[in-house]
Amino acid sequence: MKADFLEGYNNKLKSKLFGLLCEFEKNGEWEKFLDSIIIELLGFPEESRTINYYILLSKISSLRYLRYEYFRSTIFSCMSLLGKTDGLL
Repeated sequence: MKADFLEGYNNKLKSKLFGLLCEFEKNGEWEKFLDSIIIELLGFPEESRTINYYILLSKISSLRYLRYEYFRSTIFSCMSLLGKTDGLL
């Protein structure tokens, strides 16, 4: 995949994660938001998945069960992971 595409997608996913945090903080429909992110990640082609993909998917999947302080730190951990040079894919 092209580097520009990957960078753009990683930035889009970071924005979604921040949006998820905002929904959680305002006690909105964050679970639906979370499900849509997980569904999107599960659609990635297997041949494009890296170790960062599996780490990210595991962390995001755990969000449903975390208290606020851990939820928030996990979101920022995921965003940091997306900021790495190889990003998600």
